[in-house]
Amino acid sequence: MSITWHTIWEAHPEVFIAQNWVECPEDKKKANRLPTQYSYFMGGETTLRVGIIASSSILREEEFLLAGVLWGNRLSNGAKTIIYYVAPDFSMAFLKSISKIGGSISARAVYWRERLTPSLYLIPEERHSIQPRYSIGEERPDWVRWGQGLNPVARQQLMIINKFFAELSYRRIHVEFKQQHIAFLWGNFEIAEVRRNGKKFELSSKLKWLKDHNLLAKWQKQGWVDASGSINNEFCMAIYNILEHLESLENEGKLRSQDLLALWLHEGEGVLKSLWGSPWPWPWLPKERCENSVLELEQWYYFQGNGQLSVVCPIFEKPLMKAARSIILSSVLERSLLLTNAKDESGNSLVWDGRIHWLTTLGMEDELRRWYCWINNIDNFPIWTLPENWKEKGIYEINCRAPFNQSLTPKDYL
Repeated sequence: MSITWHTIWEAHPEVFIAQNWVECPEDKKKANRLPTQYSYFMGGETTLRVGIIASSSILREEEFLLAGVLWGNRLSNGAKTIIYYVAPDFSMAFLKSISKIGGSISARAVYWRERLTPSLYLIPEERHSIQPRYSIGEERPDWVRWGQGLNPVARQQLMIINKFFAELSYRRIHVEFKQQHIAFLWGNFEIAEVRRNGKKFELSSKLKWLKDHNLLAKWQKQGWVDASGSINNEFCMAIYNILEHLESLENEGKLRSQDLLALWLHEGEGVLKSLWGSPWPWPWLPKERCENSVLELEQWYYFQGNGQLSVVCPIFEKPLMKAARSIILSSVLERSLLLTNAKDESGNSLVWDGRIHWLTTLGMEDELRRWYCWINNIDNFPIWTLPENWKEKGIYEINCRAPFNQSLTPKDYL
């Protein structure tokens, strides 16, 4: 059943500051590279340019946010423009995000309630910024807390496994604790796990990322701690072989860009340490049935230095869309109670300055810069670019030319 938006606009003239709406036809949507699943309107007979983007449902808020900004940019051509987002519902993070839209475009949100009369409700702008803080997870366990539900023998064996992987930390293995398992990773690649099984646990190598079936059969091993307090040799050798394989892929330049970057960001040495400090592991587990946004925040990179928490969001594809998503996720972080209680490894408080550092390549920098025409505080979204040959030479330099001029090279940390 199609929605007659024109009839709805005519029935609610008090909601908008314009009338005589003209719809953008399908061919113009495509020509202007606007997502075709939304409806777009422009207001007539006004000196102020006004537009509407409307949808009966929102599957991806970042797409809706970006589409409205692109429509506003199309109408504006540098002139002051107001865009109304019309939909049945909005997350609190989305409402916070549209309050960040600025420059020549300002945005407002309107609820559409199909079965109510009236069916349109303009959301007061103060609701965009005055919102309650909330918890987005619970504290992530450490080795001791994770092992509390195990029997005494299993707890002792768990510490032996801890020691084994800690001795491999120089080979860039890091640990992530979940409710039911402990993951051991090399960059993005999970190479082993400990999984809870009642009051015991199971140890095994993890190779979901490996496409070679011969190597998969060879290295898929179960691990255990024997009576002498040692991990069985078959499992240990499998882990060593997996690490050698991944390290050879790195040396031969066969890792995907995002996997190589993840490896170096988790390591956090050199210029990264000089700029942002040491890697800071995301310390919370998502709640059951949590929003996808919380899971995505866990995939970002966090650093601590001099009492400050820095948040880094790599963008290597779809820069406009990824930036839109990061703006929404920054609103989630701003509303979070948890970041107000962030601590370093010594228990000292960490303060987040509200910035999301967009880390990208020279080829995507210009696309990201377009957002600087559409947001109020560009200082909160600095764009950092990697050197052109970073995959071959490493991250020996990192540049930020917007919103402020800065470049870090090896001389800054030698």
